Amino acid sequence: MKELIIRRGELKDVAQIVDVHCSDLEDGTWYSFKGGIRNEAAGPSSLSLYERWLNGGSWMSKELCSVYLNNLLLNGHIPLVAEQRGLIVGEVELFFGWESDGKLYAHIGVAQVHKAYQRKGIGIMLIKEAINVARRRGAYYLTVRPREYLKDYYKDLGFSEWLKTVVFSSEASPYISKIVWEEDSTYFNKKKFLHFIMGQEQSSAQIWQIFHQNHFALPEFTSEPIHTGKAISQNQEILAIFYPHVYCGDMANVYAWSGNKINTAHIWTMLTLAYHFGYAKVRSLLLEDSFDMMKAKLPLEEIERQEIFRVEL
Repeated sequence: MKELIIRRGELKDVAQIVDVHCSDLEDGTWYSFKGGIRNEAAGPSSLSLYERWLNGGSWMSKELCSVYLNNLLLNGHIPLVAEQRGLIVGEVELFFGWESDGKLYAHIGVAQVHKAYQRKGIGIMLIKEAINVARRRGAYYLTVRPREYLKDYYKDLGFSEWLKTVVFSSEASPYISKIVWEEDSTYFNKKKFLHFIMGQEQSSAQIWQIFHQNHFALPEFTSEPIHTGKAISQNQEILAIFYPHVYCGDMANVYAWSGNKINTAHIWTMLTLAYHFGYAKVRSLLLEDSFDMMKAKLPLEEIERQEIFRVEL
């Protein structure tokens, strides 16, 4: 496409990056969430920063996007923007981290083209450049969790299905009597991760970025603590994050890593810890094979199935 360039995103691009993401709101409608009930809003100016975040994340306001993009850059991740005649019309974000197989992975956490510029090949150019950047950085794989209607799009760019996962919920309860929990948020500061046994919807590096670098000084983000640390139970060690669900305050999103492969004791431990942290339910993900093998032994309720694609670089 003439006069279109792909370059590294910078802090000066925040306002236009926000415009790109806000352009693709469902039906162009903003919502308020007073009392936990979603209602159509007059527009973004009528919403708090937290309500804007609920409409689509950190990219829905300049204030939060500035913090988010700053932390992304400081932690060695790479935003790429598509620029046409000085106007940013698309963005892709790459997260880098070492997974348990000892290889450096790049992960596409965000890929968005401005609604007015979609179906013009801009997304393809962004993904192709993401592949080039990841390869130059030395990543062995590039991964993505595509929306259903974009799976063929990524296959045409060389990606193939890598992991099938199941999103599930389960009741929290004191299933295990003896658990030692050590609160600590420094375990993965070197960005080298163990086996990702629960919650693998993005890369380990992106999960760590979301929950431990994107701190926003808003009451809604500080009212409930993020619990991060090491659990020791039945002679097994598990590193885990417990994060309150955005819309269901009594539910914890759980992400967990271990030196061992997933087993039922891991899940009983996470359900017990969630109970002691004050949650009624847990939401997480398991690999499809693990879920199908364990669902008869555990109180797991399936929500949906997802897929992660990857391409070797």
